[in-house]
Amino acid sequence: MKFFSPKILTLITAATLTAGALLAAIPHHHSMQARMATQLGLTADQQAQEKAIFAAASQTAKPVKQQLRQERQAVQAAIQAGKPDQEIQQLASAEGPQLAQLAAIRASAFGKFYATLTPDQQQKLQTLRQARGHHRQQPQ
Repeated sequence: MKFFSPKILTLITAATLTAGALLAAIPHHHSMQARMATQLGLTADQQAQEKAIFAAASQTAKPVKQQLRQERQAVQAAIQAGKPDQEIQQLASAEGPQLAQLAAIRASAFGKFYATLTPDQQQKLQTLRQARGHHRQQPQ
C-alpha cells in the first residue's frame, strides 16, 4: 500500500471540506428560509424575493456542483489507483475554479437578498451572523 505525504492528505482534505461547505452554503431548505423569515421579520414580498433569489442561485450552481463532483471522483480514482503525488495534487487543484465559482454564486445571491432588506433587517442579520461566528469560535 502506498502512503501519501501529509501535504497531499491535507490538500485533499481541505479541498473536500471547503467544497462541502460551499455546496452547503447556498440556502435551499425550506426550514432555513422559514427560520430566516422569522428572525428577520421578512414581509411576504421579501420572502418571495428570497425564495426566487436562492432558487436561481441553486439552479446556477447545479452544473458547477456536477463538475466538482466529477473532479472529486477523479481525485479519488487517482488515489485508489496509486497515482503519484504530483498527479493527485494536479487533479485536486483543478477543483479550485469550481470552488471559486460556487463562492461567487453564493456571494451574488446573498448580495441580492441583502439589498431587499430594510436597514433594520440588515442590522439584525449582521448581529445574527456575528453571534453565529462567535459561537463557532468557541472551544467545544
